[in-house]
Amino acid sequence: MKTSFIIMTLLISSMNLSVSAQTEATQDSPAKEEILTSKVTRSQLQTGDFGEYFKYNYTNYAPNREIINELKNRIYGCDIIVVLGTWCSDSQREVPRFYKIMDKLEYNTNTVKVFCVDRNKTAGDIDISNLNIERIPTFIILKNGTEIGRIVESPDYTLEKDLLEIINN
Repeated sequence: MKTSFIIMTLLISSMNLSVSAQTEATQDSPAKEEILTSKVTRSQLQTGDFGEYFKYNYTNYAPNREIINELKNRIYGCDIIVVLGTWCSDSQREVPRFYKIMDKLEYNTNTVKVFCVDRNKTAGDIDISNLNIERIPTFIILKNGTEIGRIVESPDYTLEKDLLEIINN
């Protein structure tokens, strides 16, 4: 009986330690997660936690050369707005790929307006409600100040092919 009691006590203690370790890990995670909000620059996206995703996904993406060649002279008259969440896995994958495409096109990425949002899709003190963001990342393509299309969350085909379709329509 005494042995059963000791084993039971050890099991309960073990379970309590396991539960508290999980709770601590869960409580620590939000504090470790870096969430940017507001208007940001490309260089800000290339630092910190998001910078690790940026480097990996930028380096490992190979845009389709034929589509890049078709896009090259057509995208220059367009303005681009990007809305992303540094905490969002789709943003972590697609935004670096977008920049790789822009670099291949020799597009001036300093002209791209980039807004980081929190989980409520708000960009800190900047009001982006007029952009009607439902999911992220969202890439908005404008021509002469008018939206001609957007890529939301992930492309239908590839970012470069979806961009070409938007610009051709």
